[in-house]
Amino acid sequence: MKQLNVLIMAPDATIREQTVAVFSQAGIAAEGCATPLELFRQLESEHYDATVLDINQLGEIGYALVSRLRASPALGIVVTGCTAGVEGRLRCLQSGADICLQHPADSRELTCVLLALARRLPGSSIEPAPFSDLDTKFAGRWEMRDQNWTLVSPTGVSISLSANERLVVQALLEVAGHAVGRAELNQKLESDAHVGRTGGARSIDVIISRLRRKAELAGATLPIRTVYGSGYLFANP
Repeated sequence: MKQLNVLIMAPDATIREQTVAVFSQAGIAAEGCATPLELFRQLESEHYDATVLDINQLGEIGYALVSRLRASPALGIVVTGCTAGVEGRLRCLQSGADICLQHPADSRELTCVLLALARRLPGSSIEPAPFSDLDTKFAGRWEMRDQNWTLVSPTGVSISLSANERLVVQALLEVAGHAVGRAELNQKLESDAHVGRTGGARSIDVIISRLRRKAELAGATLPIRTVYGSGYLFANP
């Protein structure tokens, strides 16, 4: 028995890093690469049970890549980033993909797909616990108090917010259940006089990471989910 080992190919470094982190929380060993060339180099040097391919920017090369990988029957192939609608996803499946997810793919769905795929791969053993009880962890509604400077969990845990954290949480709660892109969140920060210039999309990731850490230290699980290839979503029932 061994841990599921996954190789992620995504041109965007932020997406790669976030996906590796999400997989790690679910008990999946993961590494990332940026290009098909790097992908094949890593596949030659190490054994992987499955690959996750973001083919959004590859065009025809993406389908050829899937077809070539399918020459290894034991390798699981999950494709994301297909923006060509149903026809594009069908073509991915016909090329040899096991699963083809719509763009943007929810990180929870992507993880659960790999966990399901792992059940048919020989010798793999992982526990899906981090995602099996999401509904329980996120039960109830979060709300903002004290003129939106405090975020309060359904169980009464209070989290004090900085100016930029406040704006990000407000933006996510306004459309709870729907993804908000990093660029849109960054624009909201830049337009606020109390925040001023920001560091772009990566600064949003830092803010979210800090918020999650604050919640964790306070004894709560913050229901802000990473939406693969897009941004963030606040899962407020």
